Amino acid sequence: MVRLISLIALMFSFMAFGQEQYIRQGTLKASATIAPSKMLNRYANNIYLNGFIAYQLDEHLSLRGGTYFFVNNATSANPIYAGAIHTYFGAFYHKGKRNWDNYLGFQPGVSVVKTAFKNNAVLPTFAFKIGTAYYVWKYFHFFADLTYTNSSIRGIALDYGSIKTDELIISAGLGFQINTKKK
Repeated sequence: MVRLISLIALMFSFMAFGQEQYIRQGTLKASATIAPSKMLNRYANNIYLNGFIAYQLDEHLSLRGGTYFFVNNATSANPIYAGAIHTYFGAFYHKGKRNWDNYLGFQPGVSVVKTAFKNNAVLPTFAFKIGTAYYVWKYFHFFADLTYTNSSIRGIALDYGSIKTDELIISAGLGFQINTKKK
């Protein structure tokens, strides 16, 4: 067991301390992953298919677009969504060194939802995202995000009025990148 851990640590040290600067102007990043969520105003956990694409403007600033496709409700007997697509686009601030990137961003967006009450709605929404990425090679990285989304469904029925649909969404997985500009 000790040999296995030592071998893994040695492999990561070779990948981590190379000469390549991964977080730089012109880097185009993308990924797709499964993202579980926890609704904050009700007992419900949703599952999404999440994809993003980001472009690094410089070492500290990027633009990023992302979409969450609702797959299923994991826990609630009375789900809010029968279907949903949440799309966001915004700016991110990055702070890190060589191959480790920490980021924070704000993304306004729009959600198109089909509620369990059989109503369709288009909602304004926004997201705050905090995350980290570890670049292990010039073509891929590992990432983990925590996203807070804020929105309300209005006018569902006279009985309900507005329904808050705030969520915490976790995304993690393998991301890919290419450098579109030469150093």
